[in-house]
Amino acid sequence: MKNISSILFSFFIVVLSACANSESKSSGMVIGEIGQEQLLSEYQYFQQSYRMYNLSEEEILEIKRWPKGLHVEVYFGTWCHDSQREVPRFLKVLSENADMTSRLIGLDYNKSEPKGTAKIHDIKFTPTFIVYRDNKEIGRIIERPKISLTADISSML
Repeated sequence: MKNISSILFSFFIVVLSACANSESKSSGMVIGEIGQEQLLSEYQYFQQSYRMYNLSEEEILEIKRWPKGLHVEVYFGTWCHDSQREVPRFLKVLSENADMTSRLIGLDYNKSEPKGTAKIHDIKFTPTFIVYRDNKEIGRIIERPKISLTADISSML
């Protein structure tokens, strides 16, 4: 009986280890700040959405006309389907304006992260894009834009 228990216990440990080792980085959850390159390289669904999304020529021209001093804090969940759609789109927007800066902050299911900035900014939904101009908040896009990220940010300006 003792041998059967040891065999079952060993089998259980092997199965748990295999499951833990088979989990890819893209199935994990980002909690805290992450860079754009790391997000796109480690999370395949963000990378795929980024590659598939294209801005129109009109949007690109509009983005290039935005004033300097724009910064966007993006609170998102790697587990959130709205984030998986909108964050890669935002990163495309960002790629068209070298003067614009951003911060990507991954949240857990409770919309929190270690530094507590999500709580300070009263984040309740993901993604939430907080747009700043010259260090002053000028607006937010929550979950999804009303028209498009480009149009919504332009309307804030």
